[in-house]
Amino acid sequence: MTDRPDAGGRSPEDDWAVLSVPVGEPPDDVVTEEDEPPPPPAVVGSAGPPGGRVFSIEDRPAPSLYLLGWLLSGAGLAMLAVALLAGRPELGPSLASGGIIVLGVGLALAAGYQLVARGARPVEGYRGPSPLILFGLVLCISTVASIAAVLVGRGAREPLGFILNLSVIGLSYLGVVWLFVVRGGALRWREMGWPGWRAERPFGLARFAGDIGYALVLILPTTLVALLAAGLLARVLDTVPTQVLPDTGAGGPSMLVILGAVVVAPLGEELFFRGFALSAWWRDLGARTAIIRSTIFFALVHVANIEAASFGDGLAQALVQFAAILPLGLVIGLLFVQRGMVAALAAHMSYNGLLLALYYGLRSALPDAPG
Repeated sequence: MTDRPDAGGRSPEDDWAVLSVPVGEPPDDVVTEEDEPPPPPAVVGSAGPPGGRVFSIEDRPAPSLYLLGWLLSGAGLAMLAVALLAGRPELGPSLASGGIIVLGVGLALAAGYQLVARGARPVEGYRGPSPLILFGLVLCISTVASIAAVLVGRGAREPLGFILNLSVIGLSYLGVVWLFVVRGGALRWREMGWPGWRAERPFGLARFAGDIGYALVLILPTTLVALLAAGLLARVLDTVPTQVLPDTGAGGPSMLVILGAVVVAPLGEELFFRGFALSAWWRDLGARTAIIRSTIFFALVHVANIEAASFGDGLAQALVQFAAILPLGLVIGLLFVQRGMVAALAAHMSYNGLLLALYYGLRSALPDAPG
């Protein structure tokens, strides 16, 4: 079949001869400027200066929580800064206490916002508040409680105040994890490594003893490595580690100090740093990254116990403390991933017990030694 010419006597081939180009056949679809689709709408906060999205409340699921969390947290930090710089001693403590309370409320609101905002994440991911935010909230609660304890004459430098302070911290860990993580539906206790006797695979006595034995085998060389690392670094930096235990007097060790250091402190810290923080990061980042992150986090938190007369001495003691805690955090993290919470608790309690026995043993043998 051939194409017919039009009314003017011209055939379609003549039209193509006029419009043809030397590169070949004409394109099937010719898109003009009018036919181009409009550009997609700009995403709010996707461009602009750094931090533009952080300080935007558009498209957020709970903008009021987000805004109040930022405002109150910033206000609390500002009050603390003013208290530290205040030239009037009578103003500093009250302003600092108020700043800690305001900061705590801001962090609680920020944790609530993250619980709402992360609810749309996949089920296999972590959908709760950041461990860093919840630790800040625990720090605010325990600091206010410590200030109250000092006001009633129960400071951490005497045995009863020591165990009360550790108990408040442990209860703060338990309270914030229960409220924001368990009740919030982000993680269950069993998902944080705690054993259950009603599960499909009950936690029996044989497994319990095996976890404890495995932890003891690993914690003995870990304690030796930690002591050697801290001792060598202290000698190089010419510093003496900070003494954090209360003075029990000439009568020897107090049972309150032993109970606090060997039982109460490990329970609270393992609940938070391994059970909660490592489990949360494990879901999003994998086991290896979660162990490394939780180990560094755990070591940095223990640097807060440093008390020094100068910045240089404080920095040296912080490095020594970090070097001593880092091996412990790494081994406990590995134990938690491999065996669960019982092994992690056994390792932590054994480590603290060994250090406490060594401390009181040296103190009895060298009564004139400092600390």
